[in-house]
Amino acid sequence: EGILTRAQIEEVWLDSMVWALGHISRGMVTPSGQRKPYSQLAAVQVGFLMQRGALTWDADARAANGEDTGAFTIDFARFDEAVVELMRTVAHIKATGDRAAAEALAEPFVDGDDVVPHETIQERYNRGPRASFVYTLRH
Repeated sequence: EGILTRAQIEEVWLDSMVWALGHISRGMVTPSGQRKPYSQLAAVQVGFLMQRGALTWDADARAANGEDTGAFTIDFARFDEAVVELMRTVAHIKATGDRAAAEALAEPFVDGDDVVPHETIQERYNRGPRASFVYTLRH
């Protein structure tokens, strides 16, 4: 505590939301129907934060590009409490091995667009180019 400034903390939170949206954009399951762990984790994080008011989706707001409708807003004042609550919830689930509680936590955020706007995130995120890496190994 006291190592990072408030501005640095908010930068980390913003970066984590960009990370989460990137994973949500890849979908929740593989083409063969296998779960995508990081995508589903990201959907749980975003959905939980949305339910706690730390992250808000306004379907009628003008997006930053000036063309699209729908935008997220981060309420950094609510982030601290929401993140701590999520960590406590997940730590309890993991400590007790409560699979039913884990599935109940994930279900509203992973399955469908009721809380997290999956389709909009996918469509917008996938407009941009993806990084491609080409490596050469020499010995």
